[in-house]
Amino acid sequence: MIRDPYLMLGLGPDADDAAVERAYHDAIRRCPPERDAQRFSAIREAFEALRTERDRLAYELFDRTPVVPADILDRAAPIGAPRRPDAASLQALLRPNA
Repeated sequence: MIRDPYLMLGLGPDADDAAVERAYHDAIRRCPPERDAQRFSAIREAFEALRTERDRLAYELFDRTPVVPADILDRAAPIGAPRRPDAASLQALLRPNA
């Protein structure tokens, strides 16, 4: 099951093509296929889902993959940002169209 591709690449919903490509290259530098093939595969799948503006629009309009708990945790407390989210942030994350 693919996780949220925006989270996999560390992107916001307003990312453009260049930002997606930069994020992809940064992600594969951090996790090359010889180190963790499964994670590399997930990163590659996320990149394919968001590669172009058309792909991002199709993902936003048609993807109905249920949210996995790891995505909620990553949104609430991203790696590298040690902070405790406030109640309003958590409620916004748990809304279906957040």
